[in-house]
Amino acid sequence: MDDLTKINLISQDIDYERILQEIKTNEIALKLIKELNLTDNEIKENYVLINNYIKENKSCFNCKGKDNCSKATKMYKYTLIRSEDMLEESIIICPYFKDYYKRKENIVYTTFDEDIILDESQKNFLADNINLFGNDLIKKLTSIIKKENIYNGFYLENKDSKIRLNLIKSLSYKLLAKFDVAIVKMQELLVDIKEEFNTNPDQKVLDKIAKASILIIDGLGQEAITPWSRDEILFSILDNRLQNNKITIICSEYSKKELKELYAMSRAGNDALKVNKLIEKIEEIDRS
Repeated sequence: MDDLTKINLISQDIDYERILQEIKTNEIALKLIKELNLTDNEIKENYVLINNYIKENKSCFNCKGKDNCSKATKMYKYTLIRSEDMLEESIIICPYFKDYYKRKENIVYTTFDEDIILDESQKNFLADNINLFGNDLIKKLTSIIKKENIYNGFYLENKDSKIRLNLIKSLSYKLLAKFDVAIVKMQELLVDIKEEFNTNPDQKVLDKIAKASILIIDGLGQEAITPWSRDEILFSILDNRLQNNKITIICSEYSKKELKELYAMSRAGNDALKVNKLIEKIEEIDRS
């Protein structure tokens, strides 16, 4: 039965036992009964309210996120609460939106559009495509989520920018639930740092990057590489985070070997010592 609308609620000859049976076989009602620890007598006494609860929350029971919400007033949910010995109607913030805003508040800094980062449509992308990344990634991510402090982070190589973006969405969904996270595209981060220095040389962007418990960097090697970007910004960020036991996740279309060649051949100059030191930092982050 979808709801209790078929029951003749106006009739004086109400079949309370039938109502009780049908309510107790309804998945939506069962969740409420468990939450409020309702007795059979309370269910019978409040079947009209419970019927309303079922109808109002049909679309919420298998919630697929805010973009699929069919309610006229999003973010809020009809519910029932105990008030002394009675049940009363109430409106609460939708649990999905509580979760959504918790994640939103945990974004320390990002060069991505926040709606992209908070897009839950790819939350299962990593689990569904583990063949692309290997079990070692799941092992490291699980350890990080459990806050076991075993790993400094990891390095992921994939040539497909769409796959990397979906991976970042999936990682962000999991990590933002527990950590304050900075999520950046390397080239755009450098642009933001330059713009900020021209208007406010207090380096607040770098402070936010340093503060974040977890930093996700995408597009490493795609930036315009200069001595400043390589040595003063990238090396400094990675070195600072390692020294302070902060987790860093790096995504790139290049392997670490390709990255080493790229940084050596760039207009930053073939400074082998500095390039080697940078790659050593990346290796230290990715070390198992």
